[in-house]
Amino acid sequence: MHSARHRVQTPPPAAEPVRPAQPDHAEFGDARSTWAMDRQAAATFPGAPESVATARRFVRITAAMWRLPGDTLADAELCMSELVCNAVTHTSSSRVHCRLWSARGVLFLEVDDEDRSDLPTPVRVGDEDEHGRGIQLIDAFATAWGAVPRPGADGKTVWAALRLPGTPY
Repeated sequence: MHSARHRVQTPPPAAEPVRPAQPDHAEFGDARSTWAMDRQAAATFPGAPESVATARRFVRITAAMWRLPGDTLADAELCMSELVCNAVTHTSSSRVHCRLWSARGVLFLEVDDEDRSDLPTPVRVGDEDEHGRGIQLIDAFATAWGAVPRPGADGKTVWAALRLPGTPY
């Protein structure tokens, strides 16, 4: 029998880091009412095509203040552009209200419009079609997206969620 002093002991394997469960798409949709926000910015623009460029500028300014990385900025600009473009193109809204907020390592982009009846859905488009790819782009670049009627008001909120770099998901 060997004494403890002469035994070679192998250290136990390092424990894998515990990662929080990844939220599913339904949890992202409920996040506004259930997650504590880290920060928030909002702006309202006319329901006109020129508001798409103004909304992109709003995202750039907010991203600079929040010191978001360039890749996140590019994805956020693209998603916000498409959300606002859809709102001004496919609804008769006189205004669109844009929000950026973050919680739990996720950046949310939201656009409120004044048309409750037209919830967006991806559509098939042909190679030659000039329109119809907005939701497909959002679906490709965002972690999750959705649309919900606004409670107690006319209109809906269309949102996209982007994971922020360095988050455990």
